[in-house]
Amino acid sequence: MTEFSEIEQEILLVVHIGMPWKFILKYIDLLFHEGMAIEIGIGSEELDNASRREFISISEELRSRGVEYSVHGPFWDLCPGSVDPLIRNVSFIRFHQLMDVCELIHPCQVVCHTGFDPRHHREHVEEFIDRSMAFWESIAKRAEHIGTPVAIENVWEETPDIHWKILNRVGSPYLGFCLDVGHRNTFAKAPLEEWIEVLAPYLKEIHLHDNDGSEDTHFPPGTGTVDFSGLFKKLLECRVSPILTIEPHREDHFYESIRNLSKLIPPEFLKPRRKTLAK
Repeated sequence: MTEFSEIEQEILLVVHIGMPWKFILKYIDLLFHEGMAIEIGIGSEELDNASRREFISISEELRSRGVEYSVHGPFWDLCPGSVDPLIRNVSFIRFHQLMDVCELIHPCQVVCHTGFDPRHHREHVEEFIDRSMAFWESIAKRAEHIGTPVAIENVWEETPDIHWKILNRVGSPYLGFCLDVGHRNTFAKAPLEEWIEVLAPYLKEIHLHDNDGSEDTHFPPGTGTVDFSGLFKKLLECRVSPILTIEPHREDHFYESIRNLSKLIPPEFLKPRRKTLAK
């Protein structure tokens, strides 16, 4: 088992590690040894095949060991703003299945996507948002009932407008924004500062990974062209302290991400999260 430096151990206590449900048991000794936080990826396969007993058992073990965990919900082929009412209905069912699980395991937060794709929806943005509203209003009410906030992540959205309009119209403290800086670097047109300035009042989480701007490679922070120095400077200016999550797609990228973040994250930014975790 790799030994972490003191600052890297501190990062592990604060930064959530993206981990699909199917890998939790494989890495559970590492989780418990380091006390690291995780973001559990729960997709359609788990919603169909994992039992309530499995969800409850693993979540209780994580909590008993002091592991803080959030959840990333299913997103493949789901589209709450689809022109097809059956696709909207499937999206509704899937995410309420996820919220059923969240009511059992009580994560600190849930992440999901809008399903927006500019190749299909660019000319009909307002209609896309209008068709999405019943979904988001329902999810916000469910999140409030459970007591678990939901954060909507950017993927192919080119500006912060869609997220701002959805969040402003719903107006719930239980529905917020997840800024994925890797997605913004690859797919968006609006600069990083604009995303933060516009959505700072709703910002609940940030996904930290890197790329060269050409494709969504999920490389470790600090190995591509994402401006992490500017990111944390702007967050400090806006006085926001969202959950931080890394999403490595390879085991060696996990270790490299932790090493790099120990040099990139300002200590001042971590203090509010430390206080939250200490409560």
